[in-house]
Amino acid sequence: MTLDLPVLDPHVHFWDPRTTPRAVTMVGRLFFWQPRLMRHVGPRLFPRAARDFVGKPDYLMHAWLPGQLAAEHAGYDVRGVVHVQAGWEDHAPLAPVDETRWVNALDGGSILGLVGEARLDGAELDTLITAHRAASSRLVGLRDMLANDPDPGVMDFSDSGRSRTAAFRRGLARVGEAGLTFDAWCYGPQLPELSETLAEAPRTPTVLCHFGTPIGAGGPFAGHGTTAAARANLFARWKDDYARVAALPHVQAKLSGLGMPALGFGFHTRPTPPSAAELADAYGPFVEHALQVFGPARCFFASNFPTDRVTAPFGVILEAYSSLVAGYDLETRRGLFHDNAVRFYGLGSRS
Repeated sequence: MTLDLPVLDPHVHFWDPRTTPRAVTMVGRLFFWQPRLMRHVGPRLFPRAARDFVGKPDYLMHAWLPGQLAAEHAGYDVRGVVHVQAGWEDHAPLAPVDETRWVNALDGGSILGLVGEARLDGAELDTLITAHRAASSRLVGLRDMLANDPDPGVMDFSDSGRSRTAAFRRGLARVGEAGLTFDAWCYGPQLPELSETLAEAPRTPTVLCHFGTPIGAGGPFAGHGTTAAARANLFARWKDDYARVAALPHVQAKLSGLGMPALGFGFHTRPTPPSAAELADAYGPFVEHALQVFGPARCFFASNFPTDRVTAPFGVILEAYSSLVAGYDLETRRGLFHDNAVRFYGLGSRS
């Protein structure tokens, strides 16, 4: 089965540890010319939680640029991508703008939109938005990662409880006032908090990324989901909490991120990638629930590459999603793989 529809890939990351400030930059510069050391020694320089989160360091410790992604997209009618901020490790107040400027300068005509990084509770938010826009006319939205878990075995991307603060909620409202979208990402247990926060900013178009990453719902991960009963409980709680977010009409859903090791499926540990049928079996309950509570018109597929590449190639993941929505009519399926993301990010004149 081959998907015969136009595709917009609205969640990709580009980086080059050799030339840009990332968490792996120093390791990459030390070991880039020594592949054996890069493979065996480099990953051990990072905390265990970080190593477990990425599963394998292959796609983080080397450059991932439009050429590599185009090779993954070969054979499909991919009409563009949206780059989403990806861990630029410079902590100056306006440093995130450097990433936007760097991506904007890449030789990649397929990059139709950019989602820049911004700390929404920062005093410099308005200045940052202005600078992002000056750096690229392709800026369509902002992301402030909220993923945090009290378990030390789970990698954190934020301080706990930030979205509850008045400053964050003011910043979230400001994103919509500025005519931008917000990419929301948290872990499963944070979904109730996130839904309360998003409800306070109904004029900020928001997309929830990666199904809210229910840690361990697909298998054991960092002490989560260690038994079938525990996984069933995790999944039931996730369904309820995810539906609370879906009840907010200004929020949409990215069907993405199920290939991240934190879900616990463990496909990345196998010597060969799973088939599209295996992925469809594993991902099906999550996708079906998302389509049920959000409705297909408020959902769209995204690859989350190269992060999800640790599980399977692009084509395998795309075909898995395609099989899961094969029963929908052509217009609905075209929306899931192209039109809905174009509409959400306002890319109609570019795609």
